[in-house]
Amino acid sequence: MKISEAISRIDERFPTNIQEDYDNSGSQVVFPEETLYGVYICLDADSTTIADAVKNRCNLIISHHPMIFRAVKKINSSESGGKSIINLIDNRVSLYSLHTNFDKIMFSYLSEISGFSNSELLIKKGILNDNEIGFGSIVVLDQPVSFKSLIEKIKKALCLDYLIITGDLDTEISKAAFINGSGGGSIEKIISISGPDCIITGDVGYHHAKFALDNNVCIIDAGHYGTEIIFKKLLAESVNDIINVENSGINIVISEIEKNPFKIY
Repeated sequence: MKISEAISRIDERFPTNIQEDYDNSGSQVVFPEETLYGVYICLDADSTTIADAVKNRCNLIISHHPMIFRAVKKINSSESGGKSIINLIDNRVSLYSLHTNFDKIMFSYLSEISGFSNSELLIKKGILNDNEIGFGSIVVLDQPVSFKSLIEKIKKALCLDYLIITGDLDTEISKAAFINGSGGGSIEKIISISGPDCIITGDVGYHHAKFALDNNVCIIDAGHYGTEIIFKKLLAESVNDIINVENSGINIVISEIEKNPFKIY
């Protein structure tokens, strides 16, 4: 299978035309006529993951976050971005990203992996193949739980060392909103459209947290990394299904070297 064919199949399942206007999902660096022999799945394509992909004999990297996000005006080997692009080209490794077009279709994954299967779309962004797509999910719990018990459930489900929270631990939670990545910037919108008792997301700023507290909404900030590193398994499963990896002899590797850039001191 050529890399162009694999990309075409992925595009059909996760069309790039549904991505957000600010995004740059899709082909980043591509050698379309190369024969595909290995796929490397990661959250971010950088110097370490690119080197690991080469080490594992993968010539197609599929990342969640686009490495090339804004216009590239120069490529300098002494700069991290330029060095990564040059490494891809030197090793003839293609890079493809599934970002907001993936988020919009897999909007319920964060709530599902957290143990809540019955959810509805949180922020609607359109229709694809007669199905609503968008960002995040809203869950009405079968039985109310304390904020403390929900925190413990999320921490365990996401395998995180810590969570940042706002709100009283004894608060009763009956309705929770889940949105991966930088959902903290949408807290005001989430509260206005769905009225949750708690929001589980990442990248929560001071004023977002204050707004939530003023509206009696608890917050669990599991971090951008914490709410999206889980997507690697889902990406791998999706790619395996799309290009039939097992029957084609194509190797698929899920990155095991990525780490949360944040630490608690």
